[in-house]
Amino acid sequence: MTDATDVETPDAVRLGDAGDDVSSATVVLVTSDEETRSRAMTPLSEVFGTDGVRSLDDLDALSPTPAARCLVVADNVVDDVAALVADYPETAIVVLSTDLAVEYVATALDAGAADVVPVDDSNRFARLGERVAAVVAWSELRPEATARITEELKEQAMDEAPVGITIADFSLPDRPLVYVNRAFCRTTGYTSSEALGRNCRYLQGPDTDPESVAELRRAVDAGEPTSVELLNYRRDGSEFWNRVDIAPIKNGDGEVTHYVGFQTDITARVRAEEAAERYAAAANRERERLQGLLEHIEGLLEEVTGVLVRAKSRAELERGVCERVADAPSYAYAWVGDCDLAPDTVVPKVWTDGEVSVEDVVIDRDEAADPVARAVSTRQPQSAALADERGGHPADLPFEGVVAVPLLHRETLYGVLVVYTHSASVEEHELVVLGTVGRAVGAAIDAFESRRTLLTESVVELQVVVDDPAAPLVALAVEAECSLASEGVVVRDDGTILLFVSVTPPETALDTVSIPGIEEVRRIGDTTETGVFEVVLPARSNLSLVAETGGRLTDLTVDPQDRSLTLTVTVADRSTGRALLDGLKSVSASVRVGRIRERDTPPATRRGFVADVEEVLTEKQRTALQLAHVGGFFEWPHGISGDELADAMGVSRSTFHQHLRAAEKKLVSRFHQDDS
Repeated sequence: MTDATDVETPDAVRLGDAGDDVSSATVVLVTSDEETRSRAMTPLSEVFGTDGVRSLDDLDALSPTPAARCLVVADNVVDDVAALVADYPETAIVVLSTDLAVEYVATALDAGAADVVPVDDSNRFARLGERVAAVVAWSELRPEATARITEELKEQAMDEAPVGITIADFSLPDRPLVYVNRAFCRTTGYTSSEALGRNCRYLQGPDTDPESVAELRRAVDAGEPTSVELLNYRRDGSEFWNRVDIAPIKNGDGEVTHYVGFQTDITARVRAEEAAERYAAAANRERERLQGLLEHIEGLLEEVTGVLVRAKSRAELERGVCERVADAPSYAYAWVGDCDLAPDTVVPKVWTDGEVSVEDVVIDRDEAADPVARAVSTRQPQSAALADERGGHPADLPFEGVVAVPLLHRETLYGVLVVYTHSASVEEHELVVLGTVGRAVGAAIDAFESRRTLLTESVVELQVVVDDPAAPLVALAVEAECSLASEGVVVRDDGTILLFVSVTPPETALDTVSIPGIEEVRRIGDTTETGVFEVVLPARSNLSLVAETGGRLTDLTVDPQDRSLTLTVTVADRSTGRALLDGLKSVSASVRVGRIRERDTPPATRRGFVADVEEVLTEKQRTALQLAHVGGFFEWPHGISGDELADAMGVSRSTFHQHLRAAEKKLVSRFHQDDS
């Protein structure tokens, strides 16, 4: 228990012992709310002691006037604060407010309450004892505290103020400054001796706004207060923004004798506002530019989409796209280049009519500086200024820039759309949209090619043997002393190849072998039991040529003894096969055809494909595959974990993954029409 005599209030006032009755308590707490009483007693007792605080349920017990120095009253037991203050004129009144509205606080203070403390969960209520102690101390020691506010203290306060303070004497010619504080000197760079005796206009300079100065002068002439923002100059000539607040000081006759001024350096705020305005203006200009670009893009997409819908053939499609793109305001000419038949170059196959000719254009696909070559190799839209890169483009083309857009569908590149522009540079947003156009055109071309393939009841199967010890896959097998067999292949957007191979013997550490022409080898799985690896091949490998010509790799083996690579590829027709062979011969030392076989491939129905898959899957494999699909296991991040799926099947996690992997392999094998 803390005794009131042990606690010192501000100004060394001791709150004395209260005695036993209500009238002798230092603080009387009046509230009908038990919860409020309980909460209020704790902070009050900590300051005044338990004997210095008394509690009542209502105001009736307070008559006659109590000797307590402070009355703490909850607003739910007093209807008229002003009447209560009048009844106890010698007692400080503190109101506990359950009404948190700002208007109530003002009303209670206007009625004469010494303080209003909201009853909430903030530290305002937690510090109730300290606030009441301050009220008691001020009510008793106000005369003494006021007497200590001397002129010397006031001047010291002005000197130490964080803002500039000046006083101008209006009884002297030109109304000079007769007082400046230290903050004014720090802000302006002038010493007090340099500042005093001069009109403060010496802070103005060539870029000070005359209208703001005139506003200041009008207020002074009228003897009124005002506030303006001025661009002022320091002693060293540097600029700063100054908010000047001035107010008149009048004598007993109402005459203005002095003006007090407050100077605040607001340079940082003004600079921030100016920067914000510049940013807003730039953003508005960018918004307008993007709006124009958007309208251009929307028009282009609408035109190209119309061509994709109406075209009856691939040739009509490609020509229509060139015409619509060339008609767009930002573009001038367009052609579609062939990337299939010529392995080393890109040449125009379809172009727009006009005075210029691109019949003789030949783009070397190895020329990395040419945007067309880059678009083919990276599978991403590329642009350049013709002044910087002519390459295979004719020197007399009257255009500023060139854009190359790959016509891509999934992993298959069907060509490249080359667009000449009126400007040397192209917005990144345009490249993104043109990339979308390229993918849409690629998908439409793929549909035409698929339709043509479906109407053809035969395909060509080529077995190609590459007898080249320097071939990367052959060198890999020889170095690791193992044979390789394909388990699947994926062509990346950048043209690189992911080849999945199984090795014999399976414990071969294939990932420890480094061979030029192979970017990476990584084991699939944590054990050596499967013997399956992922091999990353660069874009200009044998397998990338298979994808570029539209072929499908159905088998791949590498024999380290014969030092040969055998590819089994299915192509749509013999012309495509010849293009593939030409391409392979261009990058390999020795290429020979093992066999050529044409076989009937009647279109498979969806029902037939499903029946074939279900026939090869076991019940557990089918269950694992269906649970994983429905549960979102194939999404990223996984919609369900492997452990949860295993629990659903009532098997261990490893057993579930064995069933799932077996099902996946059979499904993919059927998809690729694997005969093995």
